[in-house]
Amino acid sequence: MFRIKGNLQVPDAMKEIINSIPPFDEKSPHTEPPVYIGSFKQKIDPVLLCTLFGLYKSQELPPIDKEEVALFSKYHDFNVEIGGFADVINHFLFCLWVKKNGAPDKCADIMKYREELYAFTKKLLDPDYYRTVVIPFYLSKANEQESGTSSFIHRLAGSDAVKMEIAKDSSPEFLACEFASAQNEFINNFIVPLGGDQSGTHSKTKD
Repeated sequence: MFRIKGNLQVPDAMKEIINSIPPFDEKSPHTEPPVYIGSFKQKIDPVLLCTLFGLYKSQELPPIDKEEVALFSKYHDFNVEIGGFADVINHFLFCLWVKKNGAPDKCADIMKYREELYAFTKKLLDPDYYRTVVIPFYLSKANEQESGTSSFIHRLAGSDAVKMEIAKDSSPEFLACEFASAQNEFINNFIVPLGGDQSGTHSKTKD
């Protein structure tokens, strides 16, 4: 089990999304867990959705120290089990790490390579690192404006007014398609060249 618990710094628009979600009554068997947007196959916490989107868009490794992460003015009391999410994002982060540092068989100093890899692995096993660095870093990337349009988080925050109409740039359906497109682009650019097994990689990531 991998649970993140504690205050989480989030962008203003992310706080709007969180506040728009109705509370979940665990005692009532007729209520569903709070979700803002669901993919066509599975539902996902909005903070985690935007975190993944920020990773796919930026294709950058997170900083090591929380002092290097941009600070937000809003806070969210985050208490979420992220086991499956951590498995997915860690796979992508390892691919990015290898892309940046090179394959081990081409490394001149294998001991230094191992030390840096183990240090990076240790960080990814720390829930507090996810709370103070990984999630805020990628939320900041998802909060950046893109090519003259508003940010992904800003558009997601405004999409609750859209009902059944699929409106470009604002509806959950359009945002889900954009997210899927960015995911596929990320897989093709990073995962497939490193893994070499295109069919296996795609099947794992689509679940």
